[in-house]
Amino acid sequence: MDLSQIKDKLIGKWSGNNLLRLSWETPSDYLSDSILSVSSIAQDKALMVHYSWSYKDKAQEGSIMLAYDNKEHIVTASWIDSWHMSDKIMFCKGTITEQNIDVLGSYEASPGPDWGWRIILNSISDNELQMLMYNITPDGLEDLAVKADYNRLS
Repeated sequence: MDLSQIKDKLIGKWSGNNLLRLSWETPSDYLSDSILSVSSIAQDKALMVHYSWSYKDKAQEGSIMLAYDNKEHIVTASWIDSWHMSDKIMFCKGTITEQNIDVLGSYEASPGPDWGWRIILNSISDNELQMLMYNITPDGLEDLAVKADYNRLS
């Protein structure tokens, strides 16, 4: 399976809400409005996902560029987010099915070992899309960090 088999389910404009979960804070959950768009780029060889959300009334945004490596049979991705990633780009690899794209990257957590970060785009239906992000401890425990639910606008 490659991007061509799921792209039509994803391409378009989406509106919904973004739940940011900060497990170390009380309250831990921050809900905001979110807009997401998915477009084909590089002569249909990749997808660009761009989304906006907010944290404590401050606007945030992020982008994920997705491509499929036919030789390795994996999805490759680059991700940046104004709040999560600051001034770095995370590179990820993963899998694709007819319903979702699931990629995994890692980030520095000095002075300790790197932590993992999983991003999943779920095509729930033709008009529903979900983006999930998980923080992964060095021991492999996954904790929900972001859950964004969208409805198709166009």
